[in-house]
Amino acid sequence: MTDVIAPIIGVSPGIRAAVALVERFAHTMLPVLLVGATGTGKELFARHIHARSRRRGLLVDVNCGALPQGIAESLLFGHRRGAFTGAVESVTGHLERADNGTLFLDEVLHLTPPAQVALLRALETREVQPVGAGYKRRMDFRVVSAAQEDAPERLDNGLFRHDLFQRIAGVVIELPALVARPEDIVPLAEYFAAAQGQVLEQGANRILQAHDWPGNVRELRLAIERAKCLVENGTLPAGVLRDSIAMGLPPRADRRGGRISRLASDELLGQCAASGWDARRMAERLGIARSTLYQRLRDAGISLRASRKSEGSEIHRNSTGVSENGSDRTS
Repeated sequence: MTDVIAPIIGVSPGIRAAVALVERFAHTMLPVLLVGATGTGKELFARHIHARSRRRGLLVDVNCGALPQGIAESLLFGHRRGAFTGAVESVTGHLERADNGTLFLDEVLHLTPPAQVALLRALETREVQPVGAGYKRRMDFRVVSAAQEDAPERLDNGLFRHDLFQRIAGVVIELPALVARPEDIVPLAEYFAAAQGQVLEQGANRILQAHDWPGNVRELRLAIERAKCLVENGTLPAGVLRDSIAMGLPPRADRRGGRISRLASDELLGQCAASGWDARRMAERLGIARSTLYQRLRDAGISLRASRKSEGSEIHRNSTGVSENGSDRTS
């Protein structure tokens, strides 16, 4: 049974250029190196490359950063029974499992030095020798690797071999961060929402596009999944999306020891301005009780001061908070 692969969503120039390279080189045997920050979709691209290659074998996913240092070679190349203490049975390695398929080396720049030497030899000869075996076996596998954007530093510091890098970087495909492809944020969010039977409420686009998404597409997908748990129907309101995004951010401490995310704080300031700094209107816009609004303002360190004698009202960030009638609170 063929696995269903999620589509690559995006109309931005960066993502379209990456897709074009996949289509052009997927059917070749050239090794591909996918480079991008965490959450940009490197595994998804690897699966698309494997599917487009029409190779009969498996896509074998190996997290090189998680390979235990002492047995990394054994896991990659396999071992024979009795090859070392604890080897009570023979084990097939990842490279052998990828025969006639694709070997996906995620976090490849974090391979241990001994494993780098052994992998370089296997890529040059296309022969695999399990640990403890007296023979080599010829293999036919395509190599797709993934790395974050620290390749120059690891190469310059001698943490990764230059000759091995040349072997895995036949074609380098760079995956842009989500902040660099803002036109893709809403289509991606709509896709993730539709996948769970929901739609975005009008006005949600502004919330989504105001965030810089440091966790990239993965962070966006998790935000949509969290939002589903916060509603009772199939619609995701803007306010719920705002709260869902904030739930995934590391909190910060204000001067009174309270904790609130930067996103929630900035959004509150925007809501203050949009509501004319009127607490009742602001609570209605957010769809929350005024007591909840005041608590959020206190946590954000925002003092809401209405001034009817001036042309407008003022917002001041301080450590005093606000009282439930909207006036300043002092301690």
